Amino acid sequence: MHLNSLPQQVRSVTCRRILNSHVEFTNEFTVELRNGNIGIGAPPEGETISVYEDRSTTVKADDILAEIRHARLKEEQVTQADFDRFLQTRLEKFGRNNCWALSLAFFNASNSPIHRFWAADREEAIEVFPRLCLNVLNGGYHAYTNPVLSDFHEYLLVPKFDNAKKAIIDHANIQQAIRENLVLQERTYVNQNAVYRFRSADNRGCLIFLQKVLDQLGLNHDYDLMIDASAGDLQVGQGYKFSVTDGSVRTTDRLHRYWSQLIEEYGIGFLEDPFGENDYEGWRMLANGQSKCKIIGDNLYSSDAKRIEQGARNGYTHGTIIKPNQAGTVSAVLRAIETSKRFGQLAITSHRSISTESTFLALLTILGGVGYIKIGPLYTDYSSVMRLNELIRLTGVNIE
Repeated sequence: MHLNSLPQQVRSVTCRRILNSHVEFTNEFTVELRNGNIGIGAPPEGETISVYEDRSTTVKADDILAEIRHARLKEEQVTQADFDRFLQTRLEKFGRNNCWALSLAFFNASNSPIHRFWAADREEAIEVFPRLCLNVLNGGYHAYTNPVLSDFHEYLLVPKFDNAKKAIIDHANIQQAIRENLVLQERTYVNQNAVYRFRSADNRGCLIFLQKVLDQLGLNHDYDLMIDASAGDLQVGQGYKFSVTDGSVRTTDRLHRYWSQLIEEYGIGFLEDPFGENDYEGWRMLANGQSKCKIIGDNLYSSDAKRIEQGARNGYTHGTIIKPNQAGTVSAVLRAIETSKRFGQLAITSHRSISTESTFLALLTILGGVGYIKIGPLYTDYSSVMRLNELIRLTGVNIE
């Protein structure tokens, strides 16, 4: 993986407020270098966040800029690694999202224009188009696109093949079939959001529904089912409460049996965050007992290289979700990918539910040689269309 290691001198760092996809204002930082290059960076945010992420940051942008001036960064020649080390020591003070935005702005300025930088580095790059983990149903308390009554936040389909064009066409056909079939279902409300429900208040209904859609389209052998359970959000005391569906509570042992049954009955290929961040025994039991399904850590690791290494050594998972703003800097997210690969963990890059127009995730996926990327529903999530278009540009894949 390549980072521009040439020292750069910062001329100025400024901040403005821009909108994110939830029509909320967020900080966008601009870094201007002495050579005239300019880069911008703004943070995405998650609706379901781990215990390791910032819950709230009250620091003002003016205070961040004042500290940058006080540190006299503008008087020195700094590399991306230098700039990120400065930010890494201030994660708690600045907030992880602000640090990410600053790091990304420096990266974009140092490698501007990004496509010329990429063209110069193509011989070293791994130019394989990643498999698209296609978000098709959404549950939990923040279900917006193809919303269904479910305790779990996302249901995705993961292709078993490497043909990007086929996956994109399939996604369009799957989305159309899902919408046609969902309107035949009853509706109810969760957290003031209208959602579709199946015959019984049971998460299995979503899996049965998706299997029928795949059968209808003749795609049942082409895709693995994937669930993002975000089980940390289900924790109540010593158990896990399915509060959206039937109100049942499961201990770690019972939840482990529940997941094992679902994997066996419905052929789930990927299961993300099946337990809470600190329920290590649950993670170990499920991962060690599974050969059919890959157990994936998202909130468990929060894109932290040290936690990924510890989890891999302890046998908690088979793979990791990589979300750049969780890591806090460009250098840190690249370390997270490298650590995942070094310890035999399948890496999947992922957007956040509250996004800006940044397409860096596409570049990160290719730079890191990551084989999978999460993509939101393309009909309604235009930021995912932008990332997908950037993947097409960067890989040069022939979509004919």
